Amino acid sequence: MVGLAALVALAAGLAWFPLAPVALAAGGAGVAFGLVRHPWLIWVLLAAALPVTSGQRVGPATLTDLLLALAVGLWLADGSRRRRLRLEATPPVYGALLYIGALSISLWAAPALGEAVREVVKWLEFVAVLLVIRDMVPAGRAPWLVGGLLVGGLGQGLLGLYQFYYGIGPEWFIILGRFMRASGSFRQPNPYAGYLGLTLPLAVSLALWAWRRLWLEPGWASWLSAGFYSAAAGIVAAGLMASWSRGGWLGAAAGLLVVVALRSARTMMATAVATAGLALALLVGSLNPTLLPPSVTQRFADIPASLGLTDVLQQPLTDENFAVVERVAHWVAALRMWERAPWLGVGPGNYSVVYPAVRLPLWEDPLGHAHNIYLNVLGETGLLGLTAYLALWLVVAHWLWQRRQAALAVGDEEGWQAALALGILGMLAHLTVHNVFDNLFVQGMYVHIAIGLATLNLARPDTSKTSLVNPGRNSSIGSTQR
Repeated sequence: MVGLAALVALAAGLAWFPLAPVALAAGGAGVAFGLVRHPWLIWVLLAAALPVTSGQRVGPATLTDLLLALAVGLWLADGSRRRRLRLEATPPVYGALLYIGALSISLWAAPALGEAVREVVKWLEFVAVLLVIRDMVPAGRAPWLVGGLLVGGLGQGLLGLYQFYYGIGPEWFIILGRFMRASGSFRQPNPYAGYLGLTLPLAVSLALWAWRRLWLEPGWASWLSAGFYSAAAGIVAAGLMASWSRGGWLGAAAGLLVVVALRSARTMMATAVATAGLALALLVGSLNPTLLPPSVTQRFADIPASLGLTDVLQQPLTDENFAVVERVAHWVAALRMWERAPWLGVGPGNYSVVYPAVRLPLWEDPLGHAHNIYLNVLGETGLLGLTAYLALWLVVAHWLWQRRQAALAVGDEEGWQAALALGILGMLAHLTVHNVFDNLFVQGMYVHIAIGLATLNLARPDTSKTSLVNPGRNSSIGSTQR
């Protein structure tokens, strides 16, 4: 009866109202019905839409914040209906709580308490994602969450390539005389490259798994997996290149190195040989620059200065070195903040607030952060905060390695779960390297990372020794039971 009434309402709408509003209303109703029937789908939607929703503000919050609140509300409602709400903490949760504790201790020194609280809330959301997804999403639905993450990367990659080729963007993003640095929906190339760089190792690791599966057991499902993961990896990589972000390129290189090198002893040896060959090629290219494309050599020529290995602040300011000098100037400002309060810092989220008091001459714009997460954390939360921050990611890295080893122990060297763990390790490698030049915990990327970690909570190793290349009814990937 309800279905008949819905069909009648749809027919009436099509007859009496414009098509676009009717289609929008029908789509919204379909999404609402799907979320009521399967509340966990909110996380797939959020994973795919994250780059867009994080840039849309509704008052002090973003659409991502509102979707997170909706997801928690659906979890509470569904748990009340089932009369079961269960929160199980994992090592990443404990590590994040330790960091939140350090942030909270630094709150008292913050001149702008609102900014400090906003920073703490960001990490509380990170913990909430880890806890709620573990209880809300059925264990066999981990591939759906991964698919959402990769669909988001695919969309941003395609958007960035469109911007690159057709010159969509401000004139100061023009490169090579005719192309435009890609920025996607992030409006800036560097965070855009960070988002794609966090997604790329996951796509590559699962693509390698899918092609091996296709080789061993060909079939339409294997072809579909290999095609999707490969398309995601290729388009994300192309979008990352189009961003023209050196930090993004270096982070991606680290992430891919982890994904390829740690697959097996054979690939580790092959990667070592390839790395030595690449180092030799770069050495030869540096001795004879004509062997490398000038556009590439120029992008990497000032990396030593970016790392503070030259006295860059004493150089005359030019269009070529402006970005490097600006970044180093903000590093100096962060160090000056740390000198003011070495143990607790100037307050989480208060870099921009304190910046005018510690900035170098000529550099008035605080840019939101220090363009180096380690110096940013040091300046805002002191040695206590930096220690807790490093402890958080060391705990996460150790936990990821344990999860990969547990997946390998079930009897298959390159199963889906092992590939997933390796891809997220690559994500962490990108985060670690790219954050030397930037702060990737902006525009919802901390939620992106948390969803990636949460997928590994769902993909639990199968102790029945069932093959992970072709998961059976007893495997955690093939089962929808908790």
